[in-house]
Amino acid sequence: MASLLVAAVLLLIRSSKASTIDSFNRTHGFCTQLDIPVFATADSAIYDIPRVDNNIEARAWAIYSDTWSTPGYDQRIIKNTTTSGTFNIHAQLCIPKFFNKKKDILQIATHGVHYDSRYWDPELDREELSYVEASLKEGYSIFTYDRLGVGESDKPDAYDVVQAPLEVEILRQLTLMARNGTLYRFARRAKPTFTALNKVEMPSKVVHVGHSWGSVLTSAFIAKYGDLTDGAIITGYVLNQYLGKSGMASWGVDYAATSCPPFNRTSGYVVCQKSGIQNIFFAGDVHTAYTKGMLEYGDAIKQPVPVGELASAYHVLGLPGPSLKAPVQYMLAEFDFYICGGDCKGIFNATAANNTYPNAATIEAYIQPNTGHAFTLHNNATAGYQVTFDFLTRNGL
Repeated sequence: MASLLVAAVLLLIRSSKASTIDSFNRTHGFCTQLDIPVFATADSAIYDIPRVDNNIEARAWAIYSDTWSTPGYDQRIIKNTTTSGTFNIHAQLCIPKFFNKKKDILQIATHGVHYDSRYWDPELDREELSYVEASLKEGYSIFTYDRLGVGESDKPDAYDVVQAPLEVEILRQLTLMARNGTLYRFARRAKPTFTALNKVEMPSKVVHVGHSWGSVLTSAFIAKYGDLTDGAIITGYVLNQYLGKSGMASWGVDYAATSCPPFNRTSGYVVCQKSGIQNIFFAGDVHTAYTKGMLEYGDAIKQPVPVGELASAYHVLGLPGPSLKAPVQYMLAEFDFYICGGDCKGIFNATAANNTYPNAATIEAYIQPNTGHAFTLHNNATAGYQVTFDFLTRNGL
């Protein structure tokens, strides 16, 4: 009977749109869905990237990218250019039911590749796993969004449009909209709406939270625009010698448009097979770290990845941030395969972090035990959340 129930839940998840699965009335707050037009301009490039229009080409792309003798993408630029446009970004804004001294602090959370914003707010055992629900319980407002090319946001050309610098600029624009109250005005016009929104005109402080690729983008954002953040939580990412060494072939990619199930994507979007989801996101003691249901759920909500996003990563990795004066926490999973080669203990380099953000108020690192890359889909998720909330509180956030 239990297995039939799990199967029914997963079938509902697979057949639902990201914009329809989140409940409005939460245990600890209220959430509303938004579609926000965001104008952004960023440097971009046309790269020499193998075409991906079927499964064979998807796997060939991964192997070619992993091959040691393949030139880096900084050496494969055909033409430097600029990308400008207005992009529809799907988002969720949540406000706590019971306001406290943190009521005016807004978290902006950016998810990584292979997932959409549901990574922060899994429906599976939401009370125990959802970072959104935990934040509401702690008294924070929280804004999550589907990055460009993902979920219910626009899905432009996978080669020449969806690139890392543009995503950083979209995060900047969303932050500016939060700080000047535009996001709250959008939310008040959305359906359903709730009276708690009328009590907040704009946040007094903004904390940026990232996971994996979302942490790469968040790190670049706080480096370039340090005055726009009051604190940063970097999860599932730190520069080190093992970063990405497992390679893209470990993802087990398919061509998204013809995968099973297929996704409504054009050329250049790839998606993990279930084995790739397990390789990247799940780790720790197989009896205690996560459940079969968590792995099944992690596969059920997976999302395609545009190859241009990865080609342009070098643009935003390791940017220096002398303007950042806010506190930063690095939250690492003990057994993160893709980030730390399977063992994050001893990986964090405090000297390198301080050199990157020389004026940060403080920089701390914490290793969440018995956890893999997908923090929110492991059994001790809430324990890690509390470490983050304690860090924020100690720093006046």
